Amino acid sequence: MDIGFSRYLSKIQGYKSASQKARILTEAWASDNLECPSCGGTLSLLPANSRTSDFQCQSCGETYQLKSQSKPFGKKILGAEYNTTIQAIKNGRHPSLILLQYDLKNLSVQQVRILHRSWITEQSIIPRRPLGPQARRAGWQGCLLALESIPCTAFVDVVQNGSASPPTIVRLQWQTAHSVSTLTLDQRGWVALVLRIVESLPQQFTLQQVYAYEKELAKSYPANQNIRAKIRQQLQIIRDLGLIQFIKPGVYRKIYRSMQ
Repeated sequence: MDIGFSRYLSKIQGYKSASQKARILTEAWASDNLECPSCGGTLSLLPANSRTSDFQCQSCGETYQLKSQSKPFGKKILGAEYNTTIQAIKNGRHPSLILLQYDLKNLSVQQVRILHRSWITEQSIIPRRPLGPQARRAGWQGCLLALESIPCTAFVDVVQNGSASPPTIVRLQWQTAHSVSTLTLDQRGWVALVLRIVESLPQQFTLQQVYAYEKELAKSYPANQNIRAKIRQQLQIIRDLGLIQFIKPGVYRKIYRSMQ
């Protein structure tokens, strides 16, 4: 994998906007250098009018949307139209996200993380205020994706600090992230919330430590009157996914590398 943009400079001749240059460079780089983490197939750039995705694997059909910026990704990122995003999630059509951080001055890629589509749930989508009546697209409502609410397990590290990860590691991380796709959408939302809590705890943790977040979980699911029972259920699911190990009653140990 070549992390440099130098060979794509001819594509941005005539462009003055830094954002346009960055878009062209990052799309060209991703098309030439990224493999599908699911099967290792070639990613093809989709037509510019494609609504939700930028790339599709020629082999397995997995779709991806590219998000690129020069600064490290923060707690939230801009999404698309709110209702369109929610429907895509409900229908299982939301693509995985390629989060690419670049250094335009040095013409290089610094970091690439792929967020598996299955971890993007309704709970991670924040609606924005609709545009006012005087706006050109009056009534249009965007959204934010709360990266802070998504577990580390959901991400695949393709490039870290300017160095490419071994393909075997990338494939393993994808398989781990993909495991949650067998759950229902509602189950994924619960698992993501509880797993995010687990990731913040020590390597070996207790059920009581997770119970300490009961009020926080209740804010996300105010209609649920038995949060503790739901926590125990989610820990069992997380154990079945191979992310934690049951030690003894009320005691667990994290076993996946991204949670250490």
